[in-house]
Parts: sequence; structure tokens; C-alpha cells
Amino acid sequence: MTILSLQHFNLPIAPDGDKLAREFYVDLLGFEEVERPESIRHRSGGWFSVGSVNLHLTVQDPFVANKVGHPAFVVDDIIKLTQHLRDAGYEVSEDPTFIGFLRRTTHDPFGNRVELMQPEDMVQHKL
Repeated sequence: MTILSLQHFNLPIAPDGDKLAREFYVDLLGFEEVERPESIRHRSGGWFSVGSVNLHLTVQDPFVANKVGHPAFVVDDIIKLTQHLRDAGYEVSEDPTFIGFLRRTTHDPFGNRVELMQPEDMVQHKL
């Protein structure tokens, strides 16, 4: 018995946080919203995808941010994305290089930790 892949990662969002979630994950990170099964369409939150990465956002009430467990998204231009997030008002911290990856950490509008990674050999210029 072998795990083949990760199908999705689920993060909590605050009640009434759908708009903020879409602004962050779609407008800033480049995810596309995908249709959810009819049985759960009435719920807040959403399902999002980019490439082979699937993210589910689920309303949690009472809300508690996910500050430890987090997704680590591999990106194609960490420098531009870092600036894009900072221009939108998000703090982005530089983390130590990790196994050949340049890393940054930010938090979504709800305080969930989000890690961004790019292979060092793909980085054109550093901050």
C-alpha cells in the first residue's frame, strides 16, 4: 500500500470570508475556482486549483487560524510574487534556504500560514 499523491489541502476561513479568500488565492496567488459537488455548493468556502495543486477552503466557526500546519506552494517567480504580495499589503518574510529552495512565508487574510518556495536554480535574481 503506497500513497500516490496529495489530492488537496484544506485551510479554514472565517465566516463571511469568501470575498477575502478569493482576493488572496485567486487574484494574488493565481488559483482558479473550480465547481464543487452539488451536495456542498450551499456552504461558504470554495475549491481552487492551479496546475496539479488543489486547495479547499472551509468555513470554521468559531474560526482559528492554521498557524503551524500549512501548504508550501512551489512557484515560478518567488521574487515577483513576493513583491506582488507586499504591494497588496501582505507581510512576506524571508526564510532560510531549505533543501535547495528559496523560501518565503506569508499569511492569508485569515492568518493561515502560507509558504512559498522556488528551486534555487530557477531564481533569476535575489531580493
